[in-house]
Amino acid sequence: MDKNNSKIKHDVNKMLIICIITSIAFVVGIPMIVVGASSSIIVMILGIVFVAFGFYGMPLLWIHYSELRSLKRVVEAITEENLTTNAEIAMQLQMNEKTVKAKVTKAINKKYITGYIYNGEVLTPNNKQPVKKKIIENKCRNCGGKLEQFETEWRCPYCGSHFSKE
Repeated sequence: MDKNNSKIKHDVNKMLIICIITSIAFVVGIPMIVVGASSSIIVMILGIVFVAFGFYGMPLLWIHYSELRSLKRVVEAITEENLTTNAEIAMQLQMNEKTVKAKVTKAINKKYITGYIYNGEVLTPNNKQPVKKKIIENKCRNCGGKLEQFETEWRCPYCGSHFSKE
């Protein structure tokens, strides 16, 4: 499950960087307008763009960042603390169950959480084996390599694909 946490951590860090850059652009845009008005029209226009985008976009980006952090906390509760029901997660994180359900669903849809089956209330580990591909000839369908025969399946030594003997 560590791969899941790294994906959401990457998205949270990326959004934080975007938020910081937008905040800095907003602050830098004000003096650019003043300096640009007396020396360069391009600097002034760029300053106006920075201020306008910062004024309208910055709050929305910071709100999105906080929602991602909250979603990250739900993913951590599931993957690191092994909480599997909406009630457990809600109690641990001091959220209501409706909010938890929405966040778990969003985390599954964004593939921040994989390997679970969710029925809207409880997460259960998905212990099902992936469907094995049936082969017709002794060639790998993915890379064209010659397959090796094992007791219950064929395997490609090049790309690692598994194929059923049936």
